[in-house]
Amino acid sequence: MQIFINFLFLIFGFVFLIKGADYFIVSSSSIARKFNVSPLIIGLTLVAFGTSLPELAVSFAASLTVAPGATADIAMGNVIGSNIVNITLILGLSAVVMPVLVKKSMNKREFPFLIGITVLISILAIFFQRDAQIARWEAIVLLMFFAFYMYLMIASQKNADISEDIHLVDIKKAVILLIIGIAGVSIGGYLVTSGAEYLAIELLVNGFGVGTSKAVTLVGLSVVALGTSLPELVTSVMAAKKGENEIALGNVVGSNVFNILFILGLSGVVTPLGINNDVLIDTVLLIGITITAVIFSITGQKISKIEGWILVVMYVTYIAYIILRALGML
Repeated sequence: MQIFINFLFLIFGFVFLIKGADYFIVSSSSIARKFNVSPLIIGLTLVAFGTSLPELAVSFAASLTVAPGATADIAMGNVIGSNIVNITLILGLSAVVMPVLVKKSMNKREFPFLIGITVLISILAIFFQRDAQIARWEAIVLLMFFAFYMYLMIASQKNADISEDIHLVDIKKAVILLIIGIAGVSIGGYLVTSGAEYLAIELLVNGFGVGTSKAVTLVGLSVVALGTSLPELVTSVMAAKKGENEIALGNVVGSNVFNILFILGLSGVVTPLGINNDVLIDTVLLIGITITAVIFSITGQKISKIEGWILVVMYVTYIAYIILRALGML
């Protein structure tokens, strides 16, 4: 019975996360436009941030509920897993629906920056301190890089306007939706974290004899990561279907940057984020996956349908790999 209740926690948590993020995007965009904030800033900040709210809620909730002296392993696993989902499954499916065109500026600026900050996580956790975790001061470094990234976005001369794809509402309704949205992702983050951790222990640890650390990591990298990436999936695939290639690609890249710099940074300030060997391996895999996507984007300045299918197959292969790894079959 307890397993069923926690499974419901997981399902309802995802519902709260997705709807809360949706309300946040609509309300924050409406409020920003009311005060004459440019469409560029709305698109590159609020929309990317809105679709990353589930990851923020889950990781932040994990960092708040961790036992004293422990590290928030599920927070780190969620972010790395979500970024892998974004690059492989989401970008891949977007390309399958409609080949994703890539501007040269994306290959020169955004992609190298994304690869650089992914490498930065490993450097902070391993080479600066051999403590297999991202400590508070290291998390502050991530937040400083996030501030720098925000400055670059604002200073850049991009003219992408993705706010027109969002239904705007009047200011009173926007404020109400903003409150509901924040409450939704907060409640959802707690429910998903509680449900996922319980299921990881009961089903994997007690049922299959998987180690607690491996069980929590597996759930964070797979179930939680996929669930919290649903807003990015819906946004990017629908954008690709409408032929809005820049939205599909920009949402994936922007969300990954938000996940690494802001979410890990904010969560790490609260509680040191644990990085076990499995997460370290997956961080390296994320670097390789990102480089692969960059190579695809350079060839012909687009990610074709075939390359999209390759990315999707990479995701399926990755999920099979982490399941076999957790079960001790690798």
